Amino acid sequence: MMDNFWRDRRTLITGAGGFIGANLAAHLVQVGATVMGLDLVNASPCLRVLDVSIPVWATDVRDAAQMRGVISHLVPEVVFHLAGSSHIAASQAQPLEALEVNVQGTWNVLEACRNLPSMRSVVVASSNHIWGSLPKAYSPTCALGHRAWPGIRQDSIRQLWLEDDPPGQTDVYGTSKACVDLLTKAYGAMGIPVAALRHVNAHGPGDQYASHLITGAICDLLDNRAPIIRSDGSPLKAYLHVEDVCAAYLLVAESLAGGVILPGAAVNAGGPPISVLALVNALIQIAGLDLIPDVRGEDLSQSGYVEILDDSRLRSLGWAPRPLLEGLVETYNWYKMRRGMAWTG
Repeated sequence: MMDNFWRDRRTLITGAGGFIGANLAAHLVQVGATVMGLDLVNASPCLRVLDVSIPVWATDVRDAAQMRGVISHLVPEVVFHLAGSSHIAASQAQPLEALEVNVQGTWNVLEACRNLPSMRSVVVASSNHIWGSLPKAYSPTCALGHRAWPGIRQDSIRQLWLEDDPPGQTDVYGTSKACVDLLTKAYGAMGIPVAALRHVNAHGPGDQYASHLITGAICDLLDNRAPIIRSDGSPLKAYLHVEDVCAAYLLVAESLAGGVILPGAAVNAGGPPISVLALVNALIQIAGLDLIPDVRGEDLSQSGYVEILDDSRLRSLGWAPRPLLEGLVETYNWYKMRRGMAWTG
């Protein structure tokens, strides 16, 4: 990181009460930033459990006038736009709401920042989900050293997703985040110092959703239950500890402000892939239990799915995430100390 870049830097996080937003707030407080938050509500179990005390304005990103008023009043120098609809199934069930929050919310934030003289950088949350699956012929080495998963479907000729590859996902969530990327390009072309970050699935302290694979599996294990896998266990994805995600956000913001990353760019943050089944088995080993995952095969929509992001742009700037197993152990121990999800009550 740049020396003293964050010291007293007026920094605004939309979606500050969420899992990643709260961790990002904690990270920024530690490096000396003056941190402010926007969220639909100004009380958050995520902020509370991470012991983060920042002012949070109850604000809806879909309200353009409200966004202009709040941002012009707060006069931030850096904005992290994390507020959004992040659940794939919920977005599919309520497409208009997801598009309003993710697309309209993004242009409202960017428009509010457009004529703000204080602005040094804006980083918006895009998604690894904008592309879809990689080809069947590709058999990568995963995070724990395994190889050769059968049945990987062929949706593309790519062997890994590059930052500048066109989006290919057609579900509502993926489409909405592809629009976020396009808005980033459009406002970047107008001279706004904005970039999009696409990171893979995050895990770590303060995730309040047991529906997430790692968090849910840990909660099952803490109750001595076999973790449930609703797919067939074959999807191949990467997973990052939330501290590494936060480090990526800060590095992108600094690089934008310093002219290292150009306005309108999209940046990937990934890691070696691992199958869902191998991931859950690793968590069982961490817990020291003799259990077999409950593979139900109820949702086969991502059967044979494989996802690998080229994150060489971010790594060339010095970003290096911790090994998967190390992060999983940290996450398991954090939830164990807090009796699973008891802290959310």
